[in-house]
Amino acid sequence: MSSLYSIGLSGLQSSTARITTTGQNTANVDTEGYSRQNTATVSRSGGGVLVQNTDRIVNQYLNQQVWSDTSNHSYYESYHSMMSSFDSIVGEESVSISSYLDNAFSSLQKANSDPTDSASRAHAYSSFREMVAQYNELSGYVSNQRELASDEISTNVDSINNITEQIASLNKQIFKLESTTQNSANELRDQQEQLVKELSSFLDVKVKYDDNKLMTVNLTSGQPLVLQDGNNELALTSNPKNPDAPIGIELSFGRYEVNIPTDELGGSMGGLMAFRNEFVTTAERMLGQQALVLTDTMNQQNQLGLDSNGEYGINLFSTDPINTVNNPNNNDASANIAVRVTPGASSEITTDTYEVVMNSPTEFKVVTYDDQGRISRESGAIDISGAASGDYFTVPEFGVDIQINSPANYSSDDRFQFVPTKNAASSLRLSARSGDDFALAAPISVSRGDQNLSEASISISSITSTDPSASAFTQSGGLYNYAPQSLSFDANGDVTVYDGNAPANILAGPQTLTDYTDILEELGLAAGAGFDINLDGPPKPGDSFSIGFNADGESDNFNGLILANLQNESTVGGTRSYSAAFSSLVTEVGSLTASLKTNSSSSEVVMNQSVAARDQVSAVSLDEEAVNLIRFQQSYTASAQVLTAAQSTFSTLISALR
Repeated sequence: MSSLYSIGLSGLQSSTARITTTGQNTANVDTEGYSRQNTATVSRSGGGVLVQNTDRIVNQYLNQQVWSDTSNHSYYESYHSMMSSFDSIVGEESVSISSYLDNAFSSLQKANSDPTDSASRAHAYSSFREMVAQYNELSGYVSNQRELASDEISTNVDSINNITEQIASLNKQIFKLESTTQNSANELRDQQEQLVKELSSFLDVKVKYDDNKLMTVNLTSGQPLVLQDGNNELALTSNPKNPDAPIGIELSFGRYEVNIPTDELGGSMGGLMAFRNEFVTTAERMLGQQALVLTDTMNQQNQLGLDSNGEYGINLFSTDPINTVNNPNNNDASANIAVRVTPGASSEITTDTYEVVMNSPTEFKVVTYDDQGRISRESGAIDISGAASGDYFTVPEFGVDIQINSPANYSSDDRFQFVPTKNAASSLRLSARSGDDFALAAPISVSRGDQNLSEASISISSITSTDPSASAFTQSGGLYNYAPQSLSFDANGDVTVYDGNAPANILAGPQTLTDYTDILEELGLAAGAGFDINLDGPPKPGDSFSIGFNADGESDNFNGLILANLQNESTVGGTRSYSAAFSSLVTEVGSLTASLKTNSSSSEVVMNQSVAARDQVSAVSLDEEAVNLIRFQQSYTASAQVLTAAQSTFSTLISALR
């Protein structure tokens, strides 16, 4: 009889426990992160049922997949969000550098149509000033995007540290509850896993459980964020001397810190880091490369002409000096270098990071690194033995000159790093004071003799230098007397070149010309002259031609046409024009944005599928719970009937014994 009572009572207890579990599941049908629970029972020896633990129905593999896919989606979503904003600005026609370039060079062409028109020159000056301002504004926008990403990264780090602290705290609570009561801390574990899901939106993490089933959380690169009894906090690292340098991240272990690879973070942190440290840096350097090339090419060409006052052209643009950073391991902290763009060689400049490496105290080389930190180029050794402080050394095919300071202080393996293109766009300035500074005229004028018998005419082939120390042009404006200033052809058709002395001296000839193009170069006189000439046809005996300084060339536009045509030259990187270089940036922005959008959409689908798979196992189904409730109610009623039957039987037995 006692067995019947025991069976009925255990059945009531079992049904009550499972009805309670069903009620708990039903109540939490909309609770995010809740895993449905199940109360297990086993048959008890001697009759009846034994209620065991109430455990969550979870699949840790599916949970890890949800966290991994959440991290992947957050990476693309955060990166795409930042890129979309960037794309909407850079791709906007009204702010396009290309439009400002077109306006500036169109106005320069109009000034070429009448170089004496001061209004046209003023308009060209204004257009170039607007173009420079747009470079500055766009560069400022890039810097603002870097700061915005930096602020978001900093906020994320605070959130991550807060989450890992909560996860570690729950470990302690779970251990205390399960070790003292022998009950499963189901709700606490649900909270913990929900925190991991939130954490995975920031970082890609891997979760494991120790022997006590306490959670440990590691980064995919292996470093532990959460251990059983505590968490390790993340912190950002930066270079105080260079606030625009890539942000790093480190994990603190109390007494020491470990740097974390930023390209393995995943989640929104990984997306923001990639945007800030990689894309923003690339965009900034591409704009800077354009600004450097524009400055160098326009300045070099303007110096080869005469302005509206008949003076040699000055630099039209300027940028800040290139900043160099000494390696902290250098032997002498006072030893440094200075860097400038090699005049006329800006097409060799790339967006890479440059490093000067001292092979020995008297020899260095230049190494460049791409955006992945891989060596892209390496120069030959450059000997600086015997150099005086302040000497510049050109690095062939690298576009830079290195200035040596205090040669005696250098040591082997000293290193100095710089990025020529970094701040060029933000620091671009218009050095010209007015439109009068556009050197539109050629510095020489050429003419044919009045008594010439042929129809051949003379023209300027090229102007290569107006430097008084390296050409035939004087400091004050004019030609040195020893410069080529006249040509004559004798009865044999041979040419003789004379200087400007009185009486004139023969510089070359008589000599038979094989071609009438670049005549001075053929005669070996072009390098010292700084200019060259052409004839458009064969002269006749007795023909003569004159060369002189263009003192009255106010209406000349020879150099102005070359200046204007620089817009179409492949000067940026040696392959693209100014406009094409900016268009390549716009294309890269658009392409990356579109790719990120596709990846964001596809990763969202994958994430939703993982969540659905997890919910199929762990989420609450009201239909299923309704069926269970009816089943357990019936079980409860049946167990109660067993107790009633036992009581009735017991009463009958008592009555029979009376």
